[in-house]
Amino acid sequence: MQPYLLSILSGLLLTAAFPNAGWSILAWIALIPLLIATDSRRPKEAFAIGYAGGAAFYWSLLYWLNNVTVAGFLALTLYLAVYFPVFAILMNLAWRREGRRRFTPPAWLVAPFIWTGLEYIRTYVLSGFPWGLIGVTQYRCIPLIQISSLTGVYGVSFLLALVNVSLYECVRRRGRGCIAPAAAAAMALCASAAFGVYSLGRDIGAGEKVRVAIVQGNVPQDEKCGEGFREEIIQRFHDMTRTLKFACPELIVWPETSLPGYYWYEKRVRAAVAENQQEMRIPLLFGSEHMEQRERREYYNCAFLVDERGEIVDRYDKIHLVLFGEVIPCKAWLPFLKRVVPYEDGFTPGNRFTVFPLAPAPFGALICFEDIMPDLARGFVKRGARFLVNLTNDAWFGRTSQPYQQVAHAVFRCVENAVPMARATNTGVSCYIDYHGRIMRVLTDGEGRDIFVQGTAVDDLDLSRTGTFYTRWGNLFAIACLVVACAVIVIP
Repeated sequence: MQPYLLSILSGLLLTAAFPNAGWSILAWIALIPLLIATDSRRPKEAFAIGYAGGAAFYWSLLYWLNNVTVAGFLALTLYLAVYFPVFAILMNLAWRREGRRRFTPPAWLVAPFIWTGLEYIRTYVLSGFPWGLIGVTQYRCIPLIQISSLTGVYGVSFLLALVNVSLYECVRRRGRGCIAPAAAAAMALCASAAFGVYSLGRDIGAGEKVRVAIVQGNVPQDEKCGEGFREEIIQRFHDMTRTLKFACPELIVWPETSLPGYYWYEKRVRAAVAENQQEMRIPLLFGSEHMEQRERREYYNCAFLVDERGEIVDRYDKIHLVLFGEVIPCKAWLPFLKRVVPYEDGFTPGNRFTVFPLAPAPFGALICFEDIMPDLARGFVKRGARFLVNLTNDAWFGRTSQPYQQVAHAVFRCVENAVPMARATNTGVSCYIDYHGRIMRVLTDGEGRDIFVQGTAVDDLDLSRTGTFYTRWGNLFAIACLVVACAVIVIP
């Protein structure tokens, strides 16, 4: 059982590096037990041992998904766990090939390319679910994560994998021949830190600000889904919004599906919003579901922007739907899943990056888990968005680490594109993040609690005047890692 226990230890160490435990330093050594356990194993053994570690990681990281769908949680984690043993098997292949060919690179050098390539694949396979990329663990290490403006979050994952395997190589060789891997890891870390210091010292501010207000309604999930609470919910948000009038925000943001029902079709709801807007005279962004009748009924998770008069300016339909939450993969083969996920019919994905106009600066809206998707944030910024807003409802998940994990992912969307973000959530964590990824302010109550509290906040977002390499070129670094890994491992 020792190899399995070591592999499981790797998974648990990685989970402890994420919020809410937040022991980010553990991510620099978390892969070592997995490598010890799977080194020199036959593929079947390496798969079984590695899979135990992957299951331990994703079960302990995503435990909060049980609050929404047990079947979805099991299906998702059983799939995600596969990436651990695949990494272990490919590493064994790299070790076996060392020295067989003249120009074969050492396995420790190939390892970060393999790991990063697998993370990139996970971002897109089965609609994509890049929750738990190991680079995210370093979200509070602001100088280190500035390389994300070049490489995306994958650059930080690359560094972590390089350090892990370099340390293991020193253990594996018992001190002999570890100068090269140790030197490579040290140089990569120093280069990343130097770039971070340079980036933080460089003035990229445009001297422009946009004042954004966020409203956290703290509406229980059973009330959001109940017909009898509709008027009460609308009144709650209106009353909270009125307290912001003299703070003079240029945009007010309500969370995902903050308006119950279908705003577009329900006249009473639209009239209530219009009445509030005529009093406030401030643009309002809010979440609501939408339905369209085509060949069949199609449901959308939307963000609506209404102007000072209550007229609809534009609508954004959520593009990336939550796996096993809003969309059911392979439902033709697994029809039983329709009975155990939150939405039996599922949602239809949007097909347009809506950049909302606003007098100070145009912006893009990310709904729910869309702030974990690197390409979505980049897509809005490429089309002219100068800041981002995230509307989400984490009431589904209860008092768990989920909201804190999501904030950690959101930090990287700001660094990658040098744009600030305002997060408006139903139950927390609502906050403001600057274009360097620093969490500037978190909405809390008088006792410092940041989830399951009701409140409002107003703050200024500083706008940057420059784009980034990542915004222009996207996941070039991650694609290069995947190509290198394939060239070294797949090609005989």
